[in-house]
Amino acid sequence: MVKIQKLPSGQLVITIPKVIAEYEGLKKGMKLEFKKHKNGFLLEVKG
Repeated sequence: MVKIQKLPSGQLVITIPKVIAEYEGLKKGMKLEFKKHKNGFLLEVKG
């Protein structure tokens, strides 16, 4: 399950399951871009 959390600073962060991150090769600090899709959102890895 993906979660949106609010930090004490007011910043919002997205948390994704570790299994998905490992499968996709995502690491801490990588940037993802949101794109609107008719059925929701798509995420594109930017690096």
